[in-house]
Amino acid sequence: MIIVRISGGLGNQMFQYAIAKAMAKKNNSNFKLDVSFYPKQTLRKYELNYLNIEEKVACEKECIQLRGKEGLSFKVKKKLKLIVNRPKSYTLERRVTVFDESIWSKSGDVYLDGFWQNENYFLSIKEEILRDFALKEELSSEAKEHMKSIENSQSISLHVRRGDYVKNSHTKSVHGVCGLEYYKKAKEYICNNVEKPKFYVFSDDINWCKDSFGFLENKIFIDNTKSALEDLELMKKCKHNVIANSTFSWWGAWLNANDKNITLSPYQWIVDNPKKLKWVPDNWIQI
Repeated sequence: MIIVRISGGLGNQMFQYAIAKAMAKKNNSNFKLDVSFYPKQTLRKYELNYLNIEEKVACEKECIQLRGKEGLSFKVKKKLKLIVNRPKSYTLERRVTVFDESIWSKSGDVYLDGFWQNENYFLSIKEEILRDFALKEELSSEAKEHMKSIENSQSISLHVRRGDYVKNSHTKSVHGVCGLEYYKKAKEYICNNVEKPKFYVFSDDINWCKDSFGFLENKIFIDNTKSALEDLELMKKCKHNVIANSTFSWWGAWLNANDKNITLSPYQWIVDNPKKLKWVPDNWIQI
């Protein structure tokens, strides 16, 4: 059995689900999700259940068997940076965004702990992932109106991630924030390569975007959808994508079915490694 720890926001959850399904497929096994992260905190919520996924949730006993106990003793040892004994099945990601081919040597019971933000973990089952990450429920009337416009224009999704990237000092120190200079370069590239582009701006801080994106012509601010999941559905239907250093907009572009799609991404994914890691597919353009 494969169990994967699900944590973080929707984008991270999607990466974690995808590697678990791919490994289960390779090992001719089944996979389950450890969602115990969510009842213990309020910043994030479990959202995979809004997608058309294979959802089997691991019980506490199964999780302990594959990853070990994580009670008070474990937390104290971890805080003191002492060695914590884990079952052989426990597999911790070595380095964020970097594909670790050795993962495929794992067999039998495996517990996956990490973010696994690299398409090479699940590219072999892309068609299945595309089906699994379709929205279960019908779009709201507001989202449907945007969808009509997106489908009938040279639509460009432009995603701006702020939120905790700005407000949380730790998160900001890890990821940083894509500045206006990045979006100005992206606009220039798109305008030079796409005829009559129409920009659809998605953000967790849409008011900041309205105040800051005066340089962008022919734009629509998406500010009346019902959820981030609707935003994701709209983003993936745009003809082209400009993403932030965000797993959420990464998926908005990766799920795009347009075979002539242009995706622009920033070099910087994490602050301490701005240009050394190729964290996006080869056909995406980093600027």
